[in-house]
Amino acid sequence: MSVGICCQWIEETVSSNGTTKLVNALEQKNLLYGAFQKGKYSNSYIISVYLSNLDNLLCKLPNILSKRFTSFRMSSNILPLIDQVPDEVRYDSRVIAKLSALGSFVINNKIRLTTHPDQFCVLSSKKPEVIKNSFRILDHHAWMFDQMALPKNNYYCINIHGGVKGQFQTLVDSINRLPLNVKSRLSLENDELAYSVEGLYQIYKKTGVSTVFDSHHHNFNPGSLSPEDAMNLAISTWKEKPLTHLSNTEPGMESGKFQERRKHSNYVHYIPEWQLNANNNGLIDIDFEFKMKNVAAIKAANDFQIKL
Repeated sequence: MSVGICCQWIEETVSSNGTTKLVNALEQKNLLYGAFQKGKYSNSYIISVYLSNLDNLLCKLPNILSKRFTSFRMSSNILPLIDQVPDEVRYDSRVIAKLSALGSFVINNKIRLTTHPDQFCVLSSKKPEVIKNSFRILDHHAWMFDQMALPKNNYYCINIHGGVKGQFQTLVDSINRLPLNVKSRLSLENDELAYSVEGLYQIYKKTGVSTVFDSHHHNFNPGSLSPEDAMNLAISTWKEKPLTHLSNTEPGMESGKFQERRKHSNYVHYIPEWQLNANNNGLIDIDFEFKMKNVAAIKAANDFQIKL
């Protein structure tokens, strides 16, 4: 069993006035595309941003492990604009060495490292230029995993959504054109509007790409499947240990508007029994998608007897 934390690590700090507050200890430096296009970033500055972000993650992973979290979703923006920078930045020896060190730590400590490219990655778009850009986004994620020497399987998955509703064949064709280092790591997550688990199962039969079951999303777009049957169908698509997602609607918003109900809550308020049992029996991993990240997960471990 493994509970995964997504992109951030919350720690308590003491401010200058003596009060304590919770902050993201993995806050990373960013680069703005507009400023980059105008040439406002030197190559040396971009490299310094990359090294800082990678160092920060490397420094925090031992602490994450010490709390018994062995799955972690790396920010898809840890190397901002990596698909745009020149090769002398992309292949800078210090960046490559840091990625290699990160990969060694991940493999040696049996961490499940994953990533989730943003909403601009749409393989089912009706616009060829969007699909072309999506290939570039996925390529840079796979390139990072290659530099880390992570195996080409979806235990270390690059997870995305299906995208545009009704574009089944476009999605299948796009996936089947992906290079091996991308496709072998790719997973597709059911969403609230376009692709239910049933729909993604049909994609799996045409592409071999596994389904990440999200129990919260399933509540909005169940198709004809019960939640438990949907999870089991998604699990059947995996050769590696299946990955699932968990989040909740914020209490009090259950009867709210769609956008209010779909937002992730700060803390864990309920876990479907069948998802909890599957985790505690070592059958699945669960990424906890709660705003309070590890703080929420540690509290939930006590509240719901979750095995970490």
